[in-house]
Amino acid sequence: MRKFIVQTTRDGQTSIIEVEIELIQAVEDQSVMWLPKEEYKARIIAPKSLYEKQEDGSLAPPVWYSHAFCWTIYQARVYADRVVRSLFEQELRHHGTVYTEQQVQQKLSEIQEVKLP
Repeated sequence: MRKFIVQTTRDGQTSIIEVEIELIQAVEDQSVMWLPKEEYKARIIAPKSLYEKQEDGSLAPPVWYSHAFCWTIYQARVYADRVVRSLFEQELRHHGTVYTEQQVQQKLSEIQEVKLP
């Protein structure tokens, strides 16, 4: 099943990434039975660039909760817009860095969309 995630790196680059996920079933992890009805846990199986390094040095697919996934590219764009604006607002609150709408629009235009093959 394909979904979209929004990811912001430490250098401030925001990306919308298409991911392939596999839902985690109760047979595999019983804690999913305690999630509210509309929520789920899923393993990101592609792209491999999102895999997490384990203690033994191997890479494993990450497990994310349903609130981290967007169903459509449009939904992901709306969410990315909120993320970018909140980062500017956070800079204003914590550091007093004033920003303009033009700066926000510039940052929004830099959002990369990464699709799976």
